[in-house]
Amino acid sequence: MSRVELHGIGKHFGGHAAVQDVHLVAEPGQFVALLGPSGCGKSTTLRLIAALEQPDAGRIVIGGVDVTHAPAAERGIAMVFQNYALFPHLTVGENIVFGLTVRRVDKAERARRLAQAAELLGLQALLGRKPAQLSGGQRQRVALGRAIVAQAPVCLMDEPLSNLDAQLRQQMRGEIRELQQRLGITMVYVTHDQTEAMTMADRVVLMRAGHIEQQGTPQDLYERPASAFVAGFIGAPAMNLFPAPDGSAAVWGVRPEQMQLRPVHEGLAATVQAVEYLGAESLLICETASSARVVLRAGGHALPRRGDAVGLDWPASALHRFDRASGLRLSQP
Repeated sequence: MSRVELHGIGKHFGGHAAVQDVHLVAEPGQFVALLGPSGCGKSTTLRLIAALEQPDAGRIVIGGVDVTHAPAAERGIAMVFQNYALFPHLTVGENIVFGLTVRRVDKAERARRLAQAAELLGLQALLGRKPAQLSGGQRQRVALGRAIVAQAPVCLMDEPLSNLDAQLRQQMRGEIRELQQRLGITMVYVTHDQTEAMTMADRVVLMRAGHIEQQGTPQDLYERPASAFVAGFIGAPAMNLFPAPDGSAAVWGVRPEQMQLRPVHEGLAATVQAVEYLGAESLLICETASSARVVLRAGGHALPRRGDAVGLDWPASALHRFDRASGLRLSQP
């Protein structure tokens, strides 16, 4: 296992700062997710770790060694790309051991590692097939197999599940996490999907416009967001953000599951705009008098209907406050 450290990393493309002063650490055996919207710098950060790009500033340290200017072959890393990067003319087995073949690893050792990876990933019956004969999930496992046989202490993944359907993504999330823990790999995983990041990672690094907005455990980001951006990005549905009814220069935030329905003259007055039935629960989309959109997560079946006037309330402990100008978190009243 290796520790991955980024110290003040920066990268420009022309006049655009893709990554700015990024500091982060992935501890040995830790699963770190780089999360954020398109263009936030997460994939560029991963490419800098992988030596696919060179930084303009800062240092990259892997396993205690400064590898800022070292080639990929000297960094002890394996990488799984978004498109899997499989060779169509090679069989599954040949694809998995391709890197070992290029490095002239002994044939018997290649066979041993291939057998081990195939057993781990359930690919034994597919080793003679070509990529075109595989499903999306099977191709994903082949790409994982190639990373496993490299026996690198660090594995980098760039949106590896984005091409899969929702059900398969959920299944593969569990498989990748279990595999990472079983092998003790240090993993840095790029995704735009906050559900992936929150369910898989030990540590989430949320990026915005090339810098780190907040990093910590999934619980840290969910329960104590450092800014309105974090509050609005993390959670499904995201935290409700609306102008403070007390007239202060603040934005208030409350999670949908912590909102409570009250009679129309109690709490914050609102009108139901839509009801989304999800089976065990429903989402009420409401509009306040100030035209703020508020989502409430409710259970049961005796729910108000579109057009009904309601009151919205929440426990004092559920309220988050953010500065309206900067978006940064304010201390609780």
